[in-house]
Amino acid sequence: MTAVFEDKVVVSTAKTKYETKISAGKHHWISDEPKEKEGTDLGPMPTELLASSLGACTSITVRMYADKKEYPLDSVEVHVTIDKRSSEDHQFTRVVILSGNLSTEQRERLLAVANACPIHKILSGKIEIQTFLG
Repeated sequence: MTAVFEDKVVVSTAKTKYETKISAGKHHWISDEPKEKEGTDLGPMPTELLASSLGACTSITVRMYADKKEYPLDSVEVHVTIDKRSSEDHQFTRVVILSGNLSTEQRERLLAVANACPIHKILSGKIEIQTFLG
């Protein structure tokens, strides 16, 4: 079976342990492992990239909603950790810090919006990964 690939993100690791080059369109960045795991510590670990995806999506989604509703949101900061309970059980913990002269109702609505960000929905839903050799 030959797979047809529509490259959205391309990731490659050569001989530099474990420096991994990532590109998406015109954007390029690096993932790596820390020195204590024999990496070169040139970028965040893959789990940190996953946590950052949830944090970025949350922050952007909250900012977009606040702008649309003209809420007095000065800034949003999101802290994300991933706790490994077992090899197949993980918990994401997300703390959303809202700055601005927001009412209690606005704050509660922005929390609900945070829980509706696309990455939250992906991570909360059924995930299937298909892998092919190219």
